[in-house]
Amino acid sequence: MRQRNEWFGPDALAPLYRIYVLGLLGMSLGIPVVVTALIEDAPWYVPAGLGALLLACLVFLWWWSTAYARSVSVRLTDDEIEHRAGVWWQSHSTVPYARITNVKLKQGPITRRFGVGTIAVQTAGKGGQSTAEVTIQGIADYEALSEQIMDLVHAMEDGTGRDTVESTDSGAMAELLAEVRAIRETLDDA
Repeated sequence: MRQRNEWFGPDALAPLYRIYVLGLLGMSLGIPVVVTALIEDAPWYVPAGLGALLLACLVFLWWWSTAYARSVSVRLTDDEIEHRAGVWWQSHSTVPYARITNVKLKQGPITRRFGVGTIAVQTAGKGGQSTAEVTIQGIADYEALSEQIMDLVHAMEDGTGRDTVESTDSGAMAELLAEVRAIRETLDDA
């Protein structure tokens, strides 16, 4: 269980990204290097140049995966989830528990090998989007963390959280109900 109001980062994000980088570079640049090396009439500098490009991309992406993994941090507060990430362009997202509708867990074969998973936090609104508002990747205790998030969401719904209305005005509620009924009648007539 994660402590509230304390920032934490992913457990194995950099190694995951490195595996993805190796696979991507191996498929995109490794094949042309091998093919040009096997061509008898190809000048020596073509496979050497492609190999140097492959190495430069590998070094850069290796550095970037480490830098990005260090930049990712998440915090569970009393009212919301905060997520920060970015090497050059930093982003900071906050998702109030009151807006969370679903927490989706993902674990592929590579993440399973590292013993980590991904949590996708989805919210109501945003024009009917189906993508996650916040994605927390590379977390070892992702199942327990998702349960903790859903417990905080349910606490908000039950009124035990801080984001609840303390008292309700029955007159205001009656006016609101009358307005909703009038809207419904107008829509039914249309």
